[in-house]
Amino acid sequence: MKIIPHFIFSMILVLVNHAVLAEKTKNCTNYPSGTENRCVEGNNLSNSKTDVLQLLQSLVEQKSIPSIIPFLKDSEAYVREAAIEALGQLGAKKAIPSIIPRMQDTDSAVRNKAINVLVQFHAREAIPSIISLLHEKDSSIRTRAMQVLLQLDAREAIPGIILLLNDDESSVRLAAMNTLSEFRANEAIPGITELLEDNESAIRIRAMEMLELLQGKKAFPGIMSLLNDQDDNVRLRAMKVLQNLDAQRAVPSIMFFLNDSNVKLRLSAIDLLRKAQAKEAAPGLVPLLKDSNPDIRSNTIAALEDLQGEKSISRITPLLNDIVASVRIQAINSLYHLQEKTLTPYVVTLLNDSDVQVRIRALEILTKLQEDNLLRNKGEVISNVLPLLKDTNKNIRTVAITTLNVLQAKEATPKIISLLQDKDVNVRLVAIAAVAKLEAKEAIPSLVFLLKNYNPKIRIGAMNALLDLQGTDAIHTIAPLLEDKTIEVSTATAERLAQIQDPLLTLLINKTFLLIMVACPLLAFFPLFLKGKKFYVSIGVLIVSVFCFRYLASITPYYPQFKEGSTWGGIFQWGVLVAFGITLFLKVIWYVVTIVFKRSPTVDRQNKSARYN
Repeated sequence: MKIIPHFIFSMILVLVNHAVLAEKTKNCTNYPSGTENRCVEGNNLSNSKTDVLQLLQSLVEQKSIPSIIPFLKDSEAYVREAAIEALGQLGAKKAIPSIIPRMQDTDSAVRNKAINVLVQFHAREAIPSIISLLHEKDSSIRTRAMQVLLQLDAREAIPGIILLLNDDESSVRLAAMNTLSEFRANEAIPGITELLEDNESAIRIRAMEMLELLQGKKAFPGIMSLLNDQDDNVRLRAMKVLQNLDAQRAVPSIMFFLNDSNVKLRLSAIDLLRKAQAKEAAPGLVPLLKDSNPDIRSNTIAALEDLQGEKSISRITPLLNDIVASVRIQAINSLYHLQEKTLTPYVVTLLNDSDVQVRIRALEILTKLQEDNLLRNKGEVISNVLPLLKDTNKNIRTVAITTLNVLQAKEATPKIISLLQDKDVNVRLVAIAAVAKLEAKEAIPSLVFLLKNYNPKIRIGAMNALLDLQGTDAIHTIAPLLEDKTIEVSTATAERLAQIQDPLLTLLINKTFLLIMVACPLLAFFPLFLKGKKFYVSIGVLIVSVFCFRYLASITPYYPQFKEGSTWGGIFQWGVLVAFGITLFLKVIWYVVTIVFKRSPTVDRQNKSARYN
């Protein structure tokens, strides 16, 4: 019942609004030139528009759907659009029949708003009306209609969309293919096949991709025909599609492209032949090792490696001297993969290459050869690697240290130790690890110095190296790192110490050390208050405690300042001895005093007798 008053109220407001507009138009004398009969009083029209929009917003708040629907037929486009928007906000699916005609609206904004709201409602009852939009003159409307039909999963529209494969507009044909592709519409295959001969190269390429998706290997003959296309991009895409479908079957046709003037086509042909393992194509690939393009030469090296194996070594080896660094790197990589036993001399020559990446790769190959036990003339290799420790490039120095480390080149130790002070952090870290691996005990002073380095990684590396070189003897040296301000350093130190010492045993040692440290000064004064055997026992206990203190100080990782030979350790021991000396002195004084002032036994007996009598 409440709907009727709202409806009547809204209609009255609309009539009043139109009456106001009519009056304004009637009284307007400021018309612009032209064919349009409209008033230029912008402020009045703006106010009226605001009033109508406020009215619609009020109806939305009241959820008065029946009162909003009449606005769909308003003469003003902005009112119709706002009404559709309002119904969309309310989710008013019962208004769908009233919204559907707006898809034919004369205003494009109204049409788009109607379509969006119908998609929002997933209004399948609108599908017939949307299908009719496929025949609109405006190509953008036809394209938009296909998008909407796809969103509504309207497979019944597929026949109509197939017709658009022959549309005059290339953008519409492309949109039609994309839509049919999403629908997986196999019935569109004949129409798509015809597009392989389309005038637009983009259409031909997309048609290939769709046939690959819908037909698979059945599309092979049609796509093969495009290998002779006039457009290089079409031929390139055709090769890639054929490579995905059946590379082996395409080999004879692809081999013709090895001599094509287009670099991309030659590269694609090499890759396809390599993927197809077309060994019969190897002779045709050999001339490409002298191609003017370095990418062609590099890819050919990789292809011959796969197709001919060790037979290609003699052809690949000359390219170690190629003028382009990337080709030299590919050549050395391929020769390494082929496990060429005589590779070492060639790699050594590349250590002096002008290109940084080539030198780095040569060092890496030497490292791998050593790990695989394929390295020859180890001494010669080491002598050629040593100069690279002074290379201006930090990456070269880093890899050179690693290589010498793997080669166990102890003769390189002095030079590696000098790199512990290198400007680059990574170089120093690798050098630290190397001196530990090479067991270079002469590096210990330098490593101890690095424990105070500003960089936490350096401190951690030095700590690990010292433990590797000295074992438990390094505990006192690295113990201060347990109190390091950087959590990573203190944690790493504690974890490493836990690996070489039982945590519970370490805790017991520390607690015992503290107990003895407190007990020793007290034990030094005990003899002052004891007599007889207890006096001598207390002295023995003190001596044992001092020796235990010295021993525990040498093994505890937490108090290195008290170990034997340290300043604080010496002060403590001398303090205990001085306290014990004072005790003995006081004991002697007490003994003398008791002797001097002790009364005679005869006098004592006479006094006792007198008291008795």
